[in-house]
Amino acid sequence: MVRSKFIKDILTLLLDGDEEGVFARNQLNYITEKEVEYTGAGVFIYFKYANGIEKFQLENRTLILDGVKIISTELTADADATLFYKNGLIDYLEVWSHNGEYPKTELKNYVLKQDWKSSPNRIITHN
Repeated sequence: MVRSKFIKDILTLLLDGDEEGVFARNQLNYITEKEVEYTGAGVFIYFKYANGIEKFQLENRTLILDGVKIISTELTADADATLFYKNGLIDYLEVWSHNGEYPKTELKNYVLKQDWKSSPNRIITHN
């Protein structure tokens, strides 16, 4: 399971809405953070898998999901999150700041908003 509440919240919102995303949400029970790489402009979170994830492998082997807007007092501009798949499985999450400035620590205070056409418009706030 994903240990970080921030990452879990982003994934929850990204995997909401369409049928493929909802099916892919089942993969969340089988992934955990493998590596976190802060770049100064954002962060990459790479995942490792537990046995059993294969039964939730997507037919779309290279799916890319985006559409979560990140607002935080810890940022000088908004940020976005993009989830990348490899071989139908969650591979990594990229979070990047619109102005290229991102702290080298996990955000503690944030508002996450679904930001794609026809989204359920869910919002998660953590203070």
